Amino acid sequence: MTAHVPLEERTVAEVMTMDLLTIAAQESVLMAWELMCRAEVHHLPVVDVEGGFLGVVDAETLTASWEAAGPHRARKPITALLDERSKASVRPAAPVPEAARSMLESGRDHVAVTDSRGALVGLLTARDLINELAGAARHKTAQKSGMPSLYCVEPVLPAESPTATSRARRHAPDPATAPRTGAEGPTESGTSHHGQPDARTRRGTEAQGRPGPR
Repeated sequence: MTAHVPLEERTVAEVMTMDLLTIAAQESVLMAWELMCRAEVHHLPVVDVEGGFLGVVDAETLTASWEAAGPHRARKPITALLDERSKASVRPAAPVPEAARSMLESGRDHVAVTDSRGALVGLLTARDLINELAGAARHKTAQKSGMPSLYCVEPVLPAESPTATSRARRHAPDPATAPRTGAEGPTESGTSHHGQPDARTRRGTEAQGRPGPR
């Protein structure tokens, strides 16, 4: 029977979560919000194109920064929400107490785990520690690539604002009252585009050719 190793004697690599949902640095705050809602997660590590760790955006930060004045402000890059505290990280071989101290110093409930090159390899959260202490740790499987997964979800914000769309509709001509200009429509000379007199011209000509009442 394997002896139980106390949590304070274990390393971060034994406890951290490796199956991560991340967001690219060029994505927007709106994209981060949508990713969190769809995946039901509370932490989004931000990485560059090479997998380099830039920081972690959590649900609390994202909610506090949300501006209800207009959805277009949500298009600002997600990196605008990163500060020095969000960039705290530890190595996989670090003991769990060291990671816990890092959380306390940054005032966050998580700490990123990076390798010697600065690439993200995992995330340790307060939930991970509680699960370990309660004996309800989730089964963690190492990723084949050693890198966190990156999913891309298209934002639902329309390309044109509703105000501009409604304004364009108000200035659009009414089809019922607009003059016909198609291939069969009349021209100013009274002839159709096929060179034939239109109905009104023919009726006027016929009326001139008929003898009046006697």
